[in-house]
Amino acid sequence: MRFAFTDDQKLFAEGLRDLLAKECTPAHVRAAWDGGAGHDVALWDRLAEMGVFGMLVPEAAGGLGGTEVDLVLLLEELGRAAAPGPVLETAAVVAPALGDGAVVGTAALDGSPYVPHAHVASVVLVPGGMVRPADTKPAPVPVDGIDGGRRLFTLDRGDVEPFDYDEALAFDRGALGAAAYLVGLGERMIDVAAEYARQREQYGRPIGVNQAVKHLLADALLKIEFAKPAVYRAAWSVAEREPTRARDVSMAKAFAGDAAYRSSRSAMQVHGAIGYTWEADLQLWMKKAWALQRAWGDATFHRRRVANAVL
Repeated sequence: MRFAFTDDQKLFAEGLRDLLAKECTPAHVRAAWDGGAGHDVALWDRLAEMGVFGMLVPEAAGGLGGTEVDLVLLLEELGRAAAPGPVLETAAVVAPALGDGAVVGTAALDGSPYVPHAHVASVVLVPGGMVRPADTKPAPVPVDGIDGGRRLFTLDRGDVEPFDYDEALAFDRGALGAAAYLVGLGERMIDVAAEYARQREQYGRPIGVNQAVKHLLADALLKIEFAKPAVYRAAWSVAEREPTRARDVSMAKAFAGDAAYRSSRSAMQVHGAIGYTWEADLQLWMKKAWALQRAWGDATFHRRRVANAVL
């Protein structure tokens, strides 16, 4: 069995990181939040051109014909950039379910009464079929949420268009996508905190020279590094349709959620109260991590699913 990503998979991820470094800077993310849409159309078009949304779509349908193992590193990179809009929902869930890499879609499969990105999605996958937000009466109604790049809405789901798809697989893909995205968020928060610690001086020297700060970030990084193998194993299990798929996905989501939360707390402690302010870039990743922790099943849900699988 091969326990490493291929050169092509790593090169694709590196190419995406380069694109996001130019097209999804903190300034771009702030603009998406400030504009109220929580979505960047120009970025979306670039990601579509690159093939991110068509990764799991069969080649016969115009996609790349890849697997979840091909996609998982890309989702990490999207998390590192805090990419706004329904990027993980479309790439991991809706596009492969519909066989359409050009769709802008989202999903409401985790039991939440709220639908993320309903205002920009043409399709929302729901149990038993799909809903088209443009046709619902009343239109999607926004609700307050912590993450401006993942806006939440109530949506009339009474008129469901029947559509036959594997709902269990779609949910596991969504939870896997959220786990990978959380790993990227966690890594970036640690990087942001480390850079701040190198620049912020106290008593005439950078706070990063203090052992307490080093240990704080090292412990957070350790949790991220422990979460990564679980996420990669889950990607392989989903790709191979392993009988342990649900267990492996739940392990990944629980580990990644805990690791991202630890990263947010540690990064926040390094920054102090300024980390909460709008001027600090940290809050762009921190708030998204807090929101995604609870999306696609929270840690309690996934730990119970693991327990049911092994006990």
